[in-house]
Amino acid sequence: MYAGNGSTSRKRRVRVEPGIYREPSGKYAVCFMLDRKPTFRTVGYDLSTARQKRAAFIESARWGIVAAAPRLQFAQTAGWWLERYERRVAAGQRRERTLEAHRYQLEHHLLPAFGGRFLGEVTVQDVRELLDRLRASGRSEHTIAGTVVTLQSVIRFALRNDWIAGSPVDKLEADERPHPAARIQRVLGRREIARLLDECLPAYRALIATAVFTGMRHSELLGLIWDDIDISDGLVHVRAQLSRAHRGRPAERVEPKTRAGIRQVPLSPQLASLLREHRLTSKFSAAADWVFVTRNGTPLSQRNVQRSALARAAYSAGLDRDGSRLRFHDLRHTFASHLIIDLGLDVVQVSRILGHSSVSTTLDIYAHVFEQARHAADIRARMGRSEFARLLDANDNPNVVVLPAAARFSARPRSARERAAIRWAT
Repeated sequence: MYAGNGSTSRKRRVRVEPGIYREPSGKYAVCFMLDRKPTFRTVGYDLSTARQKRAAFIESARWGIVAAAPRLQFAQTAGWWLERYERRVAAGQRRERTLEAHRYQLEHHLLPAFGGRFLGEVTVQDVRELLDRLRASGRSEHTIAGTVVTLQSVIRFALRNDWIAGSPVDKLEADERPHPAARIQRVLGRREIARLLDECLPAYRALIATAVFTGMRHSELLGLIWDDIDISDGLVHVRAQLSRAHRGRPAERVEPKTRAGIRQVPLSPQLASLLREHRLTSKFSAAADWVFVTRNGTPLSQRNVQRSALARAAYSAGLDRDGSRLRFHDLRHTFASHLIIDLGLDVVQVSRILGHSSVSTTLDIYAHVFEQARHAADIRARMGRSEFARLLDANDNPNVVVLPAAARFSARPRSARERAAIRWAT
């Protein structure tokens, strides 16, 4: 501290040892050369830490990876990143639902943990401790994985702008990262589908049936208007999906996530007839009206439909297994399996009907189903060529007596040979 001639007094940092100074606040500042210029960084109150930080800065400066904005806070960076993401959602480049997931992770997990911290001071240890706290609080691995995705997105945004030198998320060991279990693909059998439809409330039966027999996504179903359904040609024109209502903004029709989502899905005659009846009994049947509506003519909420329509019917039908509830996506898997196993469609046809962005996506999800169908077809063909199966062919086996159909079911066998012939023929 000194007083100049007629000037106001001011405080200055004091040199403690080569390259390390104490600030007036009591914190230590370290000095190192960056681009041939002396550069200062404030590092905290501990002298040993200051020495370690200075050594790290010197090493980093040799490779040109010292952060350009060391005093930038995490909350500010996350806010800038979120604003940019919102603009991309408005431009149709990102999904509204994904934006909502990022907002949730920031508000509930990341900002409480790192909001007031300098971005460059968030270490891999800090990230590891956050994940441990989330696990201890009972959060699922799926939720924790979402936290890591949002954090990684903010960190990468800062890295691209050279505000930080490295990512603490990248330093996580494999066993420290979340490992959400793969969700089991549930496929309903014919009897299960029948029970599910029998237990549906009348207001939701057409919706559940359309989900089962078109494989459309939840948001696509709720985004349908009557102009999208062509009963005469037996097609559903998937042109949009329903966004989620958010912060006073009502749900609305938005473009599908990818261009592949815009497609035509064939309607079976039975489903077309059911939808025709549904339209005749609906108070909202104009071309621009929602197909599946509330009493006020507004679109149904995704969450309420899951609870009031599907969950209730599935519970009544006894379809919940091992504490796992039936999901709308399980109905999509059921339809896909029907296309592959029952109809024998190839992967390109299935991919187009489901609206996948690429054939590889379809194979990633349903490779085992295609393999199952091919395996079953191969077994049937080989059995048909076997001597075992040829026992049923009267032309090739003179020992087989083929009785008329009426006799097979009504006549009493008079010998062991006849009894054997009836067993094989029926």
